[in-house]
Amino acid sequence: MAAGYYIPNLYASTEGVVNSPLALLKSDSLNRRELTFKALAGLVGGAIGWLPVELASHNSHLGQAQTIGDLVAYYLSAAIAAGAIGAFITAVDTSDVRLSPEVQRRFIRGFAICALLSLLSTWLGNYVFNLVLQAGGVGFSPSGELVSGSIITLVIARLFGWAIDGALVGAGVGLATLTMENVPKGAVGGLVGGAVGGIAFDLIGAIVGGGLASRFFGEAVTGLAIGLFIGLVQELTKAAWVTVEQGRLRGRQYRIEGARASIGRAEENPVGLFGDPSVQQRHAVIERRGADYVIRNLAVQEGTFVNGQRIETVDLRDGDRINIGGYEMMFHLRGTSAPARHQASLATDAVNPAHIATRLAGAKAKVDGPSLIDAAGQAYPVRAGSVTHIGRALDNEIVVSHSSISRHHASIENSNGAFVVRDLNSQNGTFVGSRRVTEPTRVSDGEAVRFGDAQFIFRD
Repeated sequence: MAAGYYIPNLYASTEGVVNSPLALLKSDSLNRRELTFKALAGLVGGAIGWLPVELASHNSHLGQAQTIGDLVAYYLSAAIAAGAIGAFITAVDTSDVRLSPEVQRRFIRGFAICALLSLLSTWLGNYVFNLVLQAGGVGFSPSGELVSGSIITLVIARLFGWAIDGALVGAGVGLATLTMENVPKGAVGGLVGGAVGGIAFDLIGAIVGGGLASRFFGEAVTGLAIGLFIGLVQELTKAAWVTVEQGRLRGRQYRIEGARASIGRAEENPVGLFGDPSVQQRHAVIERRGADYVIRNLAVQEGTFVNGQRIETVDLRDGDRINIGGYEMMFHLRGTSAPARHQASLATDAVNPAHIATRLAGAKAKVDGPSLIDAAGQAYPVRAGSVTHIGRALDNEIVVSHSSISRHHASIENSNGAFVVRDLNSQNGTFVGSRRVTEPTRVSDGEAVRFGDAQFIFRD
């Protein structure tokens, strides 16, 4: 390309007033932690990426002729800026703020992929940018003043050009996660984010007079928007995820993506459960089989538990509770509105013991030996010759995964030919019928027993 060839670029500023309203973002029932992390990561990446762009585009204007050196600097600075945005967003893909080796690998991978894709996106974005300007008859003087056409056409051209840039950066972020289904999601999120950044560039320029401030805030806002919208698209299209209900990382949410997602203490696990020595490096794995998901145990000694039962391989349903070490997680599956059977029965029937008794009439005939029967009709055997412990911890004979249940809540034992219930200093109490258990209390066949909010019927 000969020196002096005129090519308007996306970062060159101009004067003008742009009144473009920004869309309001809503994130109800989404993983707000991850959305915040991705938005802030994109913001930081965009702010850092501004520096090379500023060095390459300082005092440049639309209408100014560019040399080959200007073009090389422009492409390199755009690649660094895109790489910085992609690197920071990719690094926080699992909402992990620790500077671990895995985070560093994701950062480097995100930078390299997004920087390389930026070479294509910069050329394509500028091509579309110039095409729209020419179609709209937009022209500039050598000093950067608009001499023909409309400022609206310029804004539209910038929007298209930056949207293309954002789409390829987003696709790079998806590619850097090593999960192919994230590539189109990232592209869509980046497309919207880039478009928002393109509008913001001229809007900010109109407010502050263009130049350095416009480029700085334009880059920062673009990075923020790309990170935010990539996260939004991933959240809105996720099919399955787990939330940590108990343990050090309580409240954390992990998407289940790809054909398999391993769970464990190692950094490379998509579902990382850190800080618990009873969790193995690779403890379990969730695998997608068509529209269904199964969990497979990988830990020989410690084991994996689903709804209180030790498993090797079992199908997962929405609302199932997974216990690994000291962690308890709930599995969620999009498209199933009904909560887990056991959890639902506890939540709805705890306030109506009579309803449980009616629903389970005749259940005695199906039970072999003394048992506690939950509202779903599932029987939990009670030991006839020794003590049966009930609680949320996995070392109980009857494990009840419910937030109102203490780790070691109560016990039932056969004393002098009758079964008695003891409360083990639980937080939410133990009840036989309507009586709160403060001392060993006899329980009869067909009588309601409640641990916290979890309602059962005793069958002898």
